[in-house]
Amino acid sequence: MSNVILVIIMALSQVFGLGGNVDSRLEKALKDELGERVQAVDVESHINKGSLLVKGKIAAIDFRLEGLYVKPVRIEEAYFIVEDVRIRAEKVLLGKAEDCIRSIGDITLRFTFLPGDLSHALDVQSELIDEPEVITKKGQVVMRGRYALGPLSVPFEVQGYFSYEGGSKIYYRINRGRVAGVGLPSGLKMRLENELNPIFDLGEFHEKRREEFKRCEEMLGRELKVVITHIIVEEDRIIVTGSI
Repeated sequence: MSNVILVIIMALSQVFGLGGNVDSRLEKALKDELGERVQAVDVESHINKGSLLVKGKIAAIDFRLEGLYVKPVRIEEAYFIVEDVRIRAEKVLLGKAEDCIRSIGDITLRFTFLPGDLSHALDVQSELIDEPEVITKKGQVVMRGRYALGPLSVPFEVQGYFSYEGGSKIYYRINRGRVAGVGLPSGLKMRLENELNPIFDLGEFHEKRREEFKRCEEMLGRELKVVITHIIVEEDRIIVTGSI
């Protein structure tokens, strides 16, 4: 997801020198960049014209992306708030969009993904787990499927929770479970967790674009790193919040 922020920053640096409606231009730039990896884009900027002209300051810009694919999980909705965007007004006035971003303040984020999409992602990325199914209820996460144990494919069902352990990775930790109808041995529990984890990494976004990313970090003068701050499990969805 760090690279989604890269895309947003690239879009910001493309539009300010071009005049016209900032929101629609940002939406178009994001759609052009993300292509089929996103279904819908909605942008709302909070601009005071006086502050923009005098200080080159935009209070905040909200980005809402629907149906965003973050390998290997489809995100139902991704919502970003980018605060205190500072631009080089002289470049904007001269119509020079390149590198017109001077700095960006706090960036907060919220992602919502569905159990069915997570089940599909596990099916795609796991070599040893077949027919995975994820069920969320009362704050707990149940996973079931079949696990390749040597030449055998044995049914399992485990109950546990999502964990963020610093940084941008989400893990699944097992509380208890059963395999082939009997209690889950500790050794097999460890093997299942190793196969499942990390569930996915919000710091990854399809192709790595390290050169552009490094250039944006140098332009802003700080590292762009996703840090998860909270995970909420509801009956039909999982909500992840964090900052960059």
